[in-house]
Amino acid sequence: MKLNFKPEDSDIEKAKNLIREGIKEAEDVLPKEKNLDFGIAWTEDRFVKQNMGGVSGMAWHPTFIELKFNSDVENWKKNVKVTTVHEFGHSWFYEKIGHNHNDQDLLIWRYILDEALTQNLVEKIYPDSVEKWALKHTAEDIKPFWEEIKKEELDRDYSYPDPLYINQSEGGYPNWLGYSMSYLIGQHLLEQGYELEDFPELEKEDVVKAGNKLFG
Repeated sequence: MKLNFKPEDSDIEKAKNLIREGIKEAEDVLPKEKNLDFGIAWTEDRFVKQNMGGVSGMAWHPTFIELKFNSDVENWKKNVKVTTVHEFGHSWFYEKIGHNHNDQDLLIWRYILDEALTQNLVEKIYPDSVEKWALKHTAEDIKPFWEEIKKEELDRDYSYPDPLYINQSEGGYPNWLGYSMSYLIGQHLLEQGYELEDFPELEKEDVVKAGNKLFG
């Protein structure tokens, strides 16, 4: 029997360099105070390979990001950089609000602002690589769900993976709905004169006002 290890050392080095590039570009937009630890691992998750370009990430708190990748998937290098910027946005947001996924809850209305920041940060840095889940649903697609989201979802705790965001044909909300909703709300806030660095200071009423304008 031959034993192979994944990722190979060469892939780890490639991923590290891509992560460094993504972090540098993100920090040029949103400077960060705290240092970052990055956990890098291989994934064979079918959903990640088929639907997320072979890369997934999770910012657990302001100083730790986990990134998993599969270098057999097309465009994995580009997706490592995009995911790095996305997760950097989460870590920056959590730094500003003092959040830690390991021991604190995050209400959905605040997570909407969090994802509004991450996805619009990606678009600002990589305008040709906007994440497909951000563009999956239009405002018209979201309209039938907005009243239920406003009444039932905004004040509950975010869970990982949350069915408003990732729903793998399990009924309820269409997959990626929360991402598209957050992206559009973020765009609207930017059009109203807010900057990305303002998002951690916004409140539930700002989310509701934007949502009513877009989806009401």
